[in-house]
Amino acid sequence: MKKPSTKWVIVVILILFVAYSGFATYNWLEGERIEDRTLNDAIYLSVAPLRELSAVGFDAEYLIESDATDELLREKILQYFFHAGTLFYSSSMLHALTNDEKYSLFGTAMRNLWYFFMGVGNDRPDDMKEVLTTNLDTLKQMDDILEEILQIDDLTLADAEKILQLSGNLTVG
Repeated sequence: MKKPSTKWVIVVILILFVAYSGFATYNWLEGERIEDRTLNDAIYLSVAPLRELSAVGFDAEYLIESDATDELLREKILQYFFHAGTLFYSSSMLHALTNDEKYSLFGTAMRNLWYFFMGVGNDRPDDMKEVLTTNLDTLKQMDDILEEILQIDDLTLADAEKILQLSGNLTVG
């Protein structure tokens, strides 16, 4: 009588093990799918800001040379502020998902740029033009690097390091 009950216990244990394995595999695959979707979202989130910031030096030079109004200058600075912030957050997400150092460095560079534009936007109108003029060469050098990056996942570690170094050269005061 013990043999049939032992067989049933083993069968039940095997069925429970198979059910649990299937459930665990499903959850793991679902987690992978969500992570892939989040990775793609972070990449696509950065496309427009990356394009906009790839011409920040050229735009600043044009605005200064054409003696743009204070309102227009402040509006462009505000736009660049938001683009740099978006790239900072996108890079942070990508670093958290991939643990790739280039995203951490690029995120720090974008945070520096974000703070730079915050500082410039808080200046008086004459000071905004002066600060942009002072930093124009650095912004143009950043343009050259950012122009080559079609999407943030095309970023190389060397480019991230260069952009970080350049962002550290930006001064507001």
